[in-house]
Amino acid sequence: MILFKLLLLPVTAPAAGIRYCLDKVVEYAEQQLTDDEPVREELLELQLALEEGRVGEEEYVEREAVLLARLRELREYRREQSRASLDATAPSEGEERTFVIELPDELR
Repeated sequence: MILFKLLLLPVTAPAAGIRYCLDKVVEYAEQQLTDDEPVREELLELQLALEEGRVGEEEYVEREAVLLARLRELREYRREQSRASLDATAPSEGEERTFVIELPDELR
């Protein structure tokens, strides 16, 4: 088995490296896609533009509604992702759960 892996190393090593790079690109893209900081910054800039008079009240209300909707979408997506990860790690029905509670030495 080890010999087989060694013989295939020239083929599997580059493929594993490419796979690793693609995984990192996907991870970075997803992080950028779900980051709500740019939306918050845009909301702040829009507020400043309204206060400085560069944007009218109607335009402000329209753009604010779009940005707040985007912010809600991002938060909902992150909530769904966290639920999915919790469901994946949760024990299936019938399995027992184990809790470990550590007490400080002063309470023992």
